[in-house]
Amino acid sequence: MRPLLLALVVLVACSEAPRKQATVSETIPDILVPPRATVLGREGGEDALKLRFRSEVAPAEVAEFYRVALAKPPWRIVGNSRMADGSIALYAEHAGGKPLWVNIQPIPGEPGSFVDLLGARTTP
Repeated sequence: MRPLLLALVVLVACSEAPRKQATVSETIPDILVPPRATVLGREGGEDALKLRFRSEVAPAEVAEFYRVALAKPPWRIVGNSRMADGSIALYAEHAGGKPLWVNIQPIPGEPGSFVDLLGARTTP
């Protein structure tokens, strides 16, 4: 009986269609990669995507890079905050209405920054 139950569980798990993950072009148009950065990963679901980078540049310099870049069309900066832990959060909107959250964190005990770019699909 147990082998049959195990086979049914495996069959059901394998028959489920994989969830579609939102693409970069759907969620983060005109992507702005942080200076001197490498990609650490990506995660998300059907409607949102987060890209994580590690930059060799200090958080204040990375934030200035984004402040300058996101102040130009087709972007506009809506929010700009510095947190108690030294991280910096920016929120911008693309002319097409897509949101972009930029979270910049110092790396404890090391030079550089972790940078998260979070974008979401918008309905037309």
